[in-house]
This record gives sequence, C-alpha cells and structure tokens, in this order.
Amino acid sequence: MTVGAALFMGNCSGHGVGSGSSHHPGLGGGTLSPCPHSPTVASIVPKDVNAMDAVTTWKPHGQKPLTAIVRTVIINNKIPIIDQDELITHPTQTKHSTTSVGYKCYNTQSSPAWHCTIGTSGGREAAVGHARKLFATSKTVFIEGKPAGRIGDPLGDKTTAYPCNSVVSGGSKDVYIGL
Repeated sequence: MTVGAALFMGNCSGHGVGSGSSHHPGLGGGTLSPCPHSPTVASIVPKDVNAMDAVTTWKPHGQKPLTAIVRTVIINNKIPIIDQDELITHPTQTKHSTTSVGYKCYNTQSSPAWHCTIGTSGGREAAVGHARKLFATSKTVFIEGKPAGRIGDPLGDKTTAYPCNSVVSGGSKDVYIGL
C-alpha cells in the first residue's frame, strides 16, 4: 500500500474523544483530601494517555520539528519526516474537575488534564504537553538511511516516553511512499 510522504507541514490527527470529566471522584479515584485542595495538588492520581483518551482531547497540532533539521532530501519544498524524528510537544488543553471533602468542607476545582495524565517516564505530563516522535512503518523506502515517514504513521509508541496516540496527517499529495 502506498500513501503520501510525511512532511513537516499541517497538523497531526489529534487523539482522545473526551471533553473533560470528573477525575476525582472518577478515573483518578475517590475524593481528595485535605479540603480545600489546589488544582494541581500532588495527591491527584495521574493515569496513562491510553486511559485518558476516553475523557480528554488532544486536538490536532502542528507537525513541526522539535529542533532544527537539515536534510539532503526535500519533497514539495518541505522537509520529510523520517523514522525517530521528534516533533514539538502535543499540548493538553482539556480541564477535569477534582473534588475534595473534609470537615465542614466540600471543594471542587478545575484541574488541568496534563496534571491528571502520565506523560513522561515515571511522571506527570508536562504543562507543555507530551512528547511525539515518528515511528515510521515503511520497510522499503529510506531517506538518509532511515525509513521514510508516511501519512498515517504513529507519533508515539504507547510508552511513557512517547505516549502520543496521534498519527501523521500532513504530507505530500503527489509523492508516495510504499511499504
């Protein structure tokens, strides 16, 4: 199957279907303590991106390189995305409610979804979002010795280092990459 070459242009597909929810009580567990709590209290239990996809949305975001890239191959006056290229972080703009209960206290806060999400190895997603890296699926086309990226290739590998569930959607309409 041949599809368009992945290029540093346009936006990724985005991922997640939720528009916010109650994280505590909810996916993160029961109510929090002490009461009142801050929106980013340490006792908020983060969940991995795969679990958070049901209640959070990561909107389509620019397919731009994390650092400057120089390539010897240019496609349609754009830099192609090849295997292991890192892209700018994918921001999380959704908010979740968190509730704490205590003696004569009931408090609900709007907490940022990034604080409720595991997005790095052993920690919470950063306020700027989670890391994205192209994991090329082409096995026969190489650019500068690495597999060429294609439209539809994943921008994460479902690990805490690269948890993104988006795929490449910006690419060439007339240069195709085969398997």
